[in-house]
Amino acid sequence: MKDEELQNLLLSCGLLTPEELNRAAEETKKLKRPLEKIIVANRLLSQSALYETVAKHLGFNYISLSSLQADEALLKILPAALARQTLAVPLKLENGTLHIAMADPADLYAIDQIQLQTGMPLEVYLSGPDEVNEALSRIYAERAAFGDFLAGIAKDQPQAKTKDAATDGTSIIKLVDLIIAQAVRDHASDIHIEPEQEVTRVRFRIDGILHEIPSPPKSWEAAIISRVKVLCGMDIAENRVPQDGHFQAKVDDKIIDFRVSTIPTIYGENLVMRILDTASVMIGLEKLGFATYEEMKKYESLLSKPYGIILSTGPTGSGKTTTLYSALMRINTIDRNIITIEDPVEYRLGLIRQIQVNPKAGITFASGLRAILRQDPDVIMVGEIRDLETATIAIQAALTGHLVFSTLHTNDAPSAITRLVNMGIEPFLIAASLIGVMAQRLVRIICPACKESYTPSRALLERWGLKDRGDILLYRGKGCEQCKGTGYWGRMGAFELMAIDDELREMIIGEGSTVLLRKKAQEKGMRLLAEDAVAKALKGVTTIEEIARVCEEHIELKPAEQAKVEPYAKGAAADTKPPAQKVEVKSSDFEEYQKRVASWLSRKK
Repeated sequence: MKDEELQNLLLSCGLLTPEELNRAAEETKKLKRPLEKIIVANRLLSQSALYETVAKHLGFNYISLSSLQADEALLKILPAALARQTLAVPLKLENGTLHIAMADPADLYAIDQIQLQTGMPLEVYLSGPDEVNEALSRIYAERAAFGDFLAGIAKDQPQAKTKDAATDGTSIIKLVDLIIAQAVRDHASDIHIEPEQEVTRVRFRIDGILHEIPSPPKSWEAAIISRVKVLCGMDIAENRVPQDGHFQAKVDDKIIDFRVSTIPTIYGENLVMRILDTASVMIGLEKLGFATYEEMKKYESLLSKPYGIILSTGPTGSGKTTTLYSALMRINTIDRNIITIEDPVEYRLGLIRQIQVNPKAGITFASGLRAILRQDPDVIMVGEIRDLETATIAIQAALTGHLVFSTLHTNDAPSAITRLVNMGIEPFLIAASLIGVMAQRLVRIICPACKESYTPSRALLERWGLKDRGDILLYRGKGCEQCKGTGYWGRMGAFELMAIDDELREMIIGEGSTVLLRKKAQEKGMRLLAEDAVAKALKGVTTIEEIARVCEEHIELKPAEQAKVEPYAKGAAADTKPPAQKVEVKSSDFEEYQKRVASWLSRKK
């Protein structure tokens, strides 16, 4: 319930005076905490009185969870992953009806998920959010392997000597090893160890989403951080400045790289470990998620070019680095000299010379790239083009016979041209050097163990331009133990590949807008990011909700747009295409701009 609605309810019921509510509302703004928590914390109302009133208003019964003891049979009916996902606590099973308590009993989607997985009718009660979270931790977390381990260590230590547990090297080593191993087994990409005022929060980023696991005692925080610092060679005595490090660990007979970063916060050092599994970049381009064989071959044709720039674009965490590494591994042969400059070096790859950016030592992207050009490279990868100097040297490298890979932060492929121009690169140089741009996002894959089909609503179909496709079945995951109740397992890419040909080069030289470049590329068969993602949803690979999460802000498909791109996506005849957009080209004479390129190169020398 929103704060304003809660204020009106309590005022109309006569439980609080306007003055008390105003004071509570002011404190809510200062502390940025929900009004209900302020009311209970300031003892304006008891927790039971507050939530009984809210429950009655919403048409539910309130139940306190302070003394709840759920039996094992209920925990099997409502698994831990589903319970945490839906914030529902099992109470009892009576006459075939499952009784549950929820912080938001009006959450129809959560109720629907529980009914789908349990196959039982539900009787829903309301409880406070804190009560629900505490009950979930109490009846589920202690049964988890990690919770059992913490409980075992705590049991071995006298209650009065909790701090001494932090100095028990064996216990801390086991704990850190368990956190690392569990993260790798859960396919996490990052481990977050986050200090707060009263707790040390531990979270795993799995398939792009953070998931909290049972937290170790606050008193162990310093020892846990120190153990990780020792592993990666950091200064354990320094906690006032950020530090970076790296180490390797063996998990289930696999050697895994970990990149570690610490930063001081008001409650202690925040530590993040990036998990780097080299095997993930050696899976081959065909496993990245190209929608069709033709799309993959089009990208491979760019890799076979002797020189030019290939860009990968997208926000942070969209898989650009993995794509570029996979591309490098495809062309990584004994007869090629491949050199990279990165910040940071994420994966260690054989037969490839990799350079770490180090501004303190004078190694920036620009200076490192200059040095690379004196190392007789065939292929160069620049971790990111961030400024005019780096972009200029990369273009010079491409124009002098090198194949160059790099990344840019743009929302789609055509926007990369505008971004380079805004950096200060001449359009004729972009046209002469750029051979391809691929924008991408990562979408979560539906869990195969709990995958189910459903018929989408007409509103959903209209929103994504699919209303004229006839009867459509979409797919989703119900949530199960394998996927920890999320309905997803793993991720794959959604791509937008724009190969640069002579027509697009003319438009770039003529400073055509991003919109016109996109339309021309679509005419030549480029599939938009959202089109590629929707095609994956129609094939049952991902969900429409997941597409909206990663694509909606930038490239949501409108029905009108779908009507334009659909004919030539299906290979329709040429006369079904929209008329070509006319662009005023300042200099379409390629001999002229080749002379300008030659002149520019001679000046650089």
